[in-house]
Amino acid sequence: MNGNRMDLPSLDKLKELEKSARADGSGIEFDSLLGLWKFNSVWKQGSDTEDAISSTLLQVLSASLELKKDTQNPEEEKFTIANAIKFGLLTLRFSGYANLERKQPLLPFSFECIQIKLASITILKRSLAAPDQKKRPFFALIAIDSNGRWLSARGKGGGLALWVKDK
Repeated sequence: MNGNRMDLPSLDKLKELEKSARADGSGIEFDSLLGLWKFNSVWKQGSDTEDAISSTLLQVLSASLELKKDTQNPEEEKFTIANAIKFGLLTLRFSGYANLERKQPLLPFSFECIQIKLASITILKRSLAAPDQKKRPFFALIAIDSNGRWLSARGKGGGLALWVKDK
């Protein structure tokens, strides 16, 4: 992907970090997650090889995860969350809310809106039904680089993802 790829952890290292996070917590805190994270790699559940097709496709589509502090409830540590992909001038964006739970921690989220834009023009914007609290998707956060350059997590479906911070 880029020259920084050498700085990224191997799958073996991520699995080691995951084991540690499950036992002792990851130490990931609210403020360290803030920002725009570009998708880098994915491994399907139970696989020891990167899912090259999905990884490449998500990189080509500029898949991203954006976490911002929810300014409507400043006393709470809640995020606004957005997942987006781009195809030329077309952007598909899901947005909603997320929060941290437990010591690993988990980042449960729910999307409230889907938006499709052509350049800066919104061509579709729809509300989404909120899932039951216990059925929300989540990321089990594994580790974040000490310099905040990368973030790894396992999704509710079992896949392992690695994002790099957008500068």
